[in-house]
Amino acid sequence: MRIFRTLLAKELRLYFFGTSFYMVSSILSIGLFLLFRFTYPSEQINMEIAVSVLWAVHTISSLFSLIASQEWEWEANALRAVKLSGVEGYVVFLTKSLASIISMFLLWILEFLVWMVLYGGDLFKPGVGGYAQDLTAPLVVMAAQVLVAGLLASIGIAFIGQVTSVLALHSRFRHVLMFIVFFPISIPLVIAASSYTRLAVALKGWSAGLNFLSLEAAFCLFFSAAGVILYDYLWEE
Repeated sequence: MRIFRTLLAKELRLYFFGTSFYMVSSILSIGLFLLFRFTYPSEQINMEIAVSVLWAVHTISSLFSLIASQEWEWEANALRAVKLSGVEGYVVFLTKSLASIISMFLLWILEFLVWMVLYGGDLFKPGVGGYAQDLTAPLVVMAAQVLVAGLLASIGIAFIGQVTSVLALHSRFRHVLMFIVFFPISIPLVIAASSYTRLAVALKGWSAGLNFLSLEAAFCLFFSAAGVILYDYLWEE
């Protein structure tokens, strides 16, 4: 447990202090939101476009954060030092994944708030588009649903990212390989998360789209198990 806490503290410092990949990812997300927002005139904004923008921004920023943190370790041979110290591979996988999950979920909360500021006025108009006059309660439920979808997606992306990063560890073209492997694997997860988000934004309630949440949860369980079982093996040179 002490080793776990020490490694987790190291990973959290990497994301939030010093180089602060969280801050860099936040700036990237806000920049992408502004770019997408002013690409489309307000009259062309609809739910499909807005939700697609939200998930495109989160996926790009999360992958950037993952690669940036891995790049530091690749260059510093930090993983090799940890391996030589005798730490089990699954412990490294879990600590790195947990730090990534915390960073990505906090990033998701920030992105959702920025998204609501930029797109909420166009999407949620009381008395228009079938919405009730008072949207306070439905919007609270919608926000909770979006946060749950984002949490599950962040967990899945973190686990997938750690598995793909260790796959790319010994390659000369690590960044390219990580992109090539990460995106095809993560596409079903992002599609499920964005589909559930669309239903949430349409104010359909918790009961709609539970199959999409189940798919997200299945991804999380599968890649967490894959990481715990295979990380030590993939770690070998």
